[in-house]
Amino acid sequence: NTGFDFYESRDWTTAAGNVNYTSRATEMSLQLFWAREFGDHNVSLMGNWKRRINAGNADLENRREDWVFRTTYDYKSRYFAEFNGAYNGSQKFSPDNRFVFFCSGAAGWMLSEEKFMKKLRDKGIVDMFKIRGSYGEIGDDNAGSRWAYLTVWEPTSKFKISLDDSESPFQGYKEKTIANPDLRWATVKKANIGFDYAFLHGMFAGSFDWFRDDRYDIFISGYERSVPSYFGAATTPDINKGKMKNSGFEFELRFNKVLHNGMRFWANTNYTYAQNKIILKDDPALIPSYRKAQGYSQGQYTSFIDNGFIGSYDELYSVPAREKDDNQVLIGDHYIVDFNGDGVVDETNDRAPYGHTGNPKHTYNATIGWEYKGWSIFAQLYGVSGVTRDVGLASFNNKLLTVYDNGDWWNPATGTGEVVVPRFTTQVSYNDGTQYLYDGSYFRLKNVEIAYTWTKGWIKKLGFSSLKVYVNGNNLFLITKMPDDRESNYGFSGGGGAYPTVRRYNFGFKLYI
Repeated sequence: NTGFDFYESRDWTTAAGNVNYTSRATEMSLQLFWAREFGDHNVSLMGNWKRRINAGNADLENRREDWVFRTTYDYKSRYFAEFNGAYNGSQKFSPDNRFVFFCSGAAGWMLSEEKFMKKLRDKGIVDMFKIRGSYGEIGDDNAGSRWAYLTVWEPTSKFKISLDDSESPFQGYKEKTIANPDLRWATVKKANIGFDYAFLHGMFAGSFDWFRDDRYDIFISGYERSVPSYFGAATTPDINKGKMKNSGFEFELRFNKVLHNGMRFWANTNYTYAQNKIILKDDPALIPSYRKAQGYSQGQYTSFIDNGFIGSYDELYSVPAREKDDNQVLIGDHYIVDFNGDGVVDETNDRAPYGHTGNPKHTYNATIGWEYKGWSIFAQLYGVSGVTRDVGLASFNNKLLTVYDNGDWWNPATGTGEVVVPRFTTQVSYNDGTQYLYDGSYFRLKNVEIAYTWTKGWIKKLGFSSLKVYVNGNNLFLITKMPDDRESNYGFSGGGGAYPTVRRYNFGFKLYI
């Protein structure tokens, strides 16, 4: 497919097994349900209680408790209402913040069941149309530290009490971890508005959903907080401070048409747009905006900015100095931009936001098919855009005999190319710049299948109900700016990532009794 081959030697060894960790867990739950019809009215009630206790080795027990209820109501399958409540408790918080009540509500209106829609229903113009919406809150107790609300003390060495270096007979203690007794549940406010529809005797059907999540009181670890250098502790306490917004919409359209001769055409399509934005994080106040998380998406890529190659000794002597490995820079290396213009390329000030995150903003999918007298054909198309992939295909990395087909090497005669000159030497820092960040958008012919199914005649005489013979293929066609065919870049090799997507051809049959 691509010419990208990767080999990494691994020496396998065996070792004696041992048991070094034991765990225990207890879960208790009780659920009650009641439903009743009162003429045209339908009511249901549900209540659930659950407690989970788990621990490992000699750890103290970790407890979580949830009291949940739900009630629903509908009238003539035309008007719908639902209310949910949850009283959640977690041992990760102090007694004052341990239990919190969250609730949500939803309502729906089957517009197509109204009397003024009867003519449209009878004519088959509108089969179904429903409007719905919901709003509520849910909580998250996934705090970084289980005991963040408690102060932790540790013993110190005995301190000196005189000029002759004699020690005190008493053991001292110091504050190891500063507590935050106000740490509490993180919360998400969720809103959704949508509708479901079906028209023209079911020829067209689908749904539309708009959603928005506002997250606040997000946990920020003490290691990620902004504190002055004179703060008198090794680590600062965790806090609830972060805010983030996530919004988007999803649209689905289904098509189904059967002709008078029995021939059927069908298609399923959908499109999703989703984006998040960090509204507030504990960023330092005086740093430039491009170094802050606030205002960007969660997971936004940052990188040194690559501005081509260093093509001559004149350029080599004129490039900005590098904070690390400046004496290793050679002709043919990448020219890294001094983004903040202070004359030195360094890790802190010269990484800037670039591209998107690793999660696509746009996702679209379509499956189309045809059926007639036992024959069937379908094809699935899939694509994403608004996504950045980090594919670090570095040859001669760490002086290993590992070579990728990166593309065109830099050529001293023309001063052009795609990647730096390979050499066995100290790895020059700052080469993990935008040269490895790719537009991860792609459009793929994901699946195609042609099949024929026998359901009558000789197959019945043999005692079977049907026989399907098929040939199909996966990942047959791709349009992308990526250096090779991969849908993600996660794997054991870091930026090298997941194994490239494989093209497959299959032939088979399915026999049903």
